[in-house]
Amino acid sequence: MAQSKILDSNINQRSQVGREIINEKNATSFMRKYELFDRADLFPKEIRTMEIKEWESFARQNPYLAKFLNKKLPGYFFLALETWNSSDDSAASNPLVETIFADTIIYWRNLILNNDEKMSVEASILLKNVGLALASVPGDDK
Repeated sequence: MAQSKILDSNINQRSQVGREIINEKNATSFMRKYELFDRADLFPKEIRTMEIKEWESFARQNPYLAKFLNKKLPGYFFLALETWNSSDDSAASNPLVETIFADTIIYWRNLILNNDEKMSVEASILLKNVGLALASVPGDDK
């Protein structure tokens, strides 16, 4: 039981990264810096999901990835990357190892390769946004 409380406190710390700057009320304003942030039609057709019992822990550790899965807006995916604390060695979960991250990147990459010019351009923009998000500081609106 004691270890569970320690893990829960670590999860709360990890999920707080960037949340004081970016929260549900102002998330949209921070997503606007990413082109195509509100395009639900660019959500992957298939994403491997987890068991319900794992969902609560996942949502606490990756709140914006969880919102991405629920709301299907690419902007939440970019916020998950922007607010991810990669210096936390105790993190049991991070966006780079979650299947939702891999499935999204693969889906967008395959849109580039499928010879549909319009979708290829849009997917290229989304993948560039991934790089922008990883290079951003939480709350940076540039």
